[in-house]
Amino acid sequence: MQSRGGAAGSSQPCRRAAWIILTVLAVALGVAQPAGAALFSCTAGDVVCLVAAITTSNANGEVNLIRLAAGTFTLTEVNNDTDGSNGLPSITSALTIGGDGSMNTIIERAATAPLFRVFHVGQSGSLNLEDLTVRGGRWGVFVQFGGGGLFNRGTTIITHCAVTDNLTTGAGGGGGIASLGRLFIAGSTVADNQAQGAGGGIFGTAAVTVINSTIRHNFANEVGGGIAISDAAGNVTIIGSTIVDNATESDGGGLYSDSSAVAVVNSTVALNRAEFGFGGGLRVAGGVVVNTTIANNRSAEGRALVATSALALHNTIVSGPPVIPGDPSTCLGRITSLDNNIFIDPACAVALLPHDRTGDPGLGDFIDFGAPGRGFFLLATNSQALDSADNAACLPSDQRGSLRTGAGCDIGAVEGTTP
Repeated sequence: MQSRGGAAGSSQPCRRAAWIILTVLAVALGVAQPAGAALFSCTAGDVVCLVAAITTSNANGEVNLIRLAAGTFTLTEVNNDTDGSNGLPSITSALTIGGDGSMNTIIERAATAPLFRVFHVGQSGSLNLEDLTVRGGRWGVFVQFGGGGLFNRGTTIITHCAVTDNLTTGAGGGGGIASLGRLFIAGSTVADNQAQGAGGGIFGTAAVTVINSTIRHNFANEVGGGIAISDAAGNVTIIGSTIVDNATESDGGGLYSDSSAVAVVNSTVALNRAEFGFGGGLRVAGGVVVNTTIANNRSAEGRALVATSALALHNTIVSGPPVIPGDPSTCLGRITSLDNNIFIDPACAVALLPHDRTGDPGLGDFIDFGAPGRGFFLLATNSQALDSADNAACLPSDQRGSLRTGAGCDIGAVEGTTP
């Protein structure tokens, strides 16, 4: 049996590889780096300082950095009505807002305040949020644009953050985040958000990239309990992430996409629900899923997966409840295997390839360490996913940053059986 989990010293190459990926993507997104930035510092809970710093940043034409001390920054009133009510000034320049850790620095809407979202990023804006929590945003009531926590028209990067307990009502999508621009999330958690429209956690119409993150326990009345991509021109890339325990009353408990550009790499989609629709785990118009777990999902039909057109899987687990002969609930629409998959129901695939496996994949416990992006599933000690993936398709490290080592890498998001 291979070494599991990776020693602390061996994780250094993984961290370097992860940050190389982050840097390349940041450059590709055209996000200005904070080097040489104008620096503002706000003491614990000083909302007046935060509002003034954003306003000054918008006006000075520089690349700005706002450093927030540990504490809770509680917003009590509407600042502006750009695309709906916002608690902070709309961000129209290049700005980084950094905290002292997601458990220590919190930006929130007061529970007794009027309805407003927390952040708004204009089309010319470029926002980088780091090491903080955004929570408690409430916005909606028959509005076109949602985004309870954040609404993005420009470019937004969220790293080592938590976006939690936000809500949109009416038709607006994106309980946690709504993005019409470019959205990049790394090492973060989007959890416990709700939308009466689409996308309980995240709603997007353009480019959405999620890396090493956890999308957990979000709810949408319409499609996409965890993530919804509503435009054929949009695209979604998910790498090394877990989409777990999300729900919708319609289609796509974990992920719903109208786009044909869908890539899910080294990720886990599990325990999601589509109560009255299709695709408890995924409903997509196309794409490629690589080294991914889709497990224990539930819907009226297609509990694990709904494939409405070309959807190919590699190094992937498709699991769910025990197979009942003639029951179509595991998969609605058959998918193309690129080999090294595990299907609980062999009928899910158009054709099984030589290294595909069928039956129980042997998933272990879900573990959540509380830190952003640190919720994931382990494999059971007898899992047939162990050492069974295509090494050529595996990334160097798993969701935790642990090296994939041994005779072969494991099928699924996390390497091995131990934390």
